Amino acid sequence: MSLWWNEASYYTHGWAVPVLSLLLLAQRNSDWKVSNKTPISPWHILAIGFLLLLPSRILSEPDPFWRVPLWGETIAHCLATGLFIYQNGKRICWQSWAWTSLYLCTALPWPSGLESAIIHELTSLVSLLTAECLLLLGYPAEISANAIMVDQQKVTINQACSGIRSFQNLISLSIFLSVYFRYGWGRILPLIILSVACTLIFNFFRAVTLSYVFLDFGPEVQEQWHDFIGNFFVTLSMLCIGGIAWLIKPEDQNQKELNKAEPKAVLNESKPWPFSVIFGTPMILVYLWFSLLGPEVPTFSWEVKLGANTEPIEAGVKDVLLFDYGEKINFNNPNSNQVEVIHFGYYEDSAAESLCSRNHPPDYCMGYSGIRLVDSNSEIKYYHKDEPLHFRHYSTPSKGVKKLSDLHVFWGSFTLDNRINSFEFKPVTVWEKATWFLSGKLSFERKVLLITINGPKSKMEAKKELVTTLEKIVTSKKAY
Repeated sequence: MSLWWNEASYYTHGWAVPVLSLLLLAQRNSDWKVSNKTPISPWHILAIGFLLLLPSRILSEPDPFWRVPLWGETIAHCLATGLFIYQNGKRICWQSWAWTSLYLCTALPWPSGLESAIIHELTSLVSLLTAECLLLLGYPAEISANAIMVDQQKVTINQACSGIRSFQNLISLSIFLSVYFRYGWGRILPLIILSVACTLIFNFFRAVTLSYVFLDFGPEVQEQWHDFIGNFFVTLSMLCIGGIAWLIKPEDQNQKELNKAEPKAVLNESKPWPFSVIFGTPMILVYLWFSLLGPEVPTFSWEVKLGANTEPIEAGVKDVLLFDYGEKINFNNPNSNQVEVIHFGYYEDSAAESLCSRNHPPDYCMGYSGIRLVDSNSEIKYYHKDEPLHFRHYSTPSKGVKKLSDLHVFWGSFTLDNRINSFEFKPVTVWEKATWFLSGKLSFERKVLLITINGPKSKMEAKKELVTTLEKIVTSKKAY
């Protein structure tokens, strides 16, 4: 989970969730009943571990961004922890265990489809409200895709509204406060709804503030104040939810629970060895499995050489794609207005960054700049020394009788290990993915080529330009 908490800004709150979960268990110890007899033996705990925890750990190790095994591993941890407490004579109230486990799950990544749908809808709504507010302030703002245009100046949604990512943080905070203050459903649901409203309201103010700074003081000043303004409104939103939770908390609820608590009995010595085995064994087996069985990864037989007139890729693009190296170049091909080539890549140990790049196809990224691209759902093959290089084709909507597009984009994502997929879009069943991963540790080395061809052209004409460009820049790699 550390890769998600470090690299995915939606889930940076995850570092605090395990510690706060222990706080919730300690705070609810008045719910625990003491019993010297328990039907749970250490073998029950070991069975849970090997049936749930070990398979989940093996599947999540090669691809730390695969969400299914992460959920399975966390559920297994919750079950094993509850059984361990129960086996050692403390009959924890199932409601306390369930609520704490629910809060622990807020550190996990949501299903990708649900996450994308919610975030995009909220982002679009914030953009629309921001544009309307700028109109009221006297700026001729209009929405173009996910960008706000004002007098030919573009205030992108990344600059103005990326703070919408605090949505998951506020949901997690509202669940924590609900469990801590022992809310009933009559308070839990309104607090969660208020957290969604706070996300929208405070990110709207954040977007308006950043847009105003951008338009009145310029992009340089906005860049200097960007993080401060963002963190300020995120902090305000968290304080708002905390204040609301404090105001609606039940009176003296914790004291009432303490009064109901049964006296503690002296227990026999606890048996920590099942807990040690259940958590230690999967880690050891996974390490040995992938250390001994990992196949030797080949090396690329080709490389990209853009020449001497290359330029660095914009800092904003690097901040999103997090590549290890990259450069770009612009040049003219015969019968073409302009061709832009962007080349970047990732080393074999850059797991999070390499996998994340699959989720940034050109139609998704360029949509933020107001350019609408259409995926032709076709792959173009270019052969270099009998080795096929696959590119996906995108273009602006075709116009006229000849069906010409003003912009063609070819996206090539190349890996040495085909188990991690060059593109996110290839259909793979869960069983196929599992059997691939079980064959050893993955290599995350990846090369990416993004070739943009300007000028009205048909798909066939653009493909010819692609081949001409690749013949210039793709060469055989020298053996050392």
